[in-house]
Amino acid sequence: MQNYLNALRNRENGDGEGNHGGQVTDRLYQRRRSNRLPNPRDISFTMQDEQLEILYAIWAIAHARVRQQFYHPEQPIAPCPRPPFWGEEARAMMVLWIARERRLFECEMREIEYLLGLRGAR
Repeated sequence: MQNYLNALRNRENGDGEGNHGGQVTDRLYQRRRSNRLPNPRDISFTMQDEQLEILYAIWAIAHARVRQQFYHPEQPIAPCPRPPFWGEEARAMMVLWIARERRLFECEMREIEYLLGLRGAR
């Protein structure tokens, strides 16, 4: 692995022979850092209030439908509302929001397990 990293460093330095001892110059390091994509934790996203209202309303509908399917499978399920039309950017925000909420829910369930003594100590 170290040989692979050294070869990459040498190629970036323009030194095919490895005369720089595998060191990346400060200028190249800064250039590489500036071209990098930002860390996902550093990216924030915002949604309009009406989009959040729609999300929470649809979440309540989904909650009721799942509960009905789970607790009362003999009853017919209410028809689905038509999904709203989302632009490309809003759609991407929805995907991110849902992924974040799913992760939060999983973390909450894991924490409940720890608090109830159902999982090992951290």
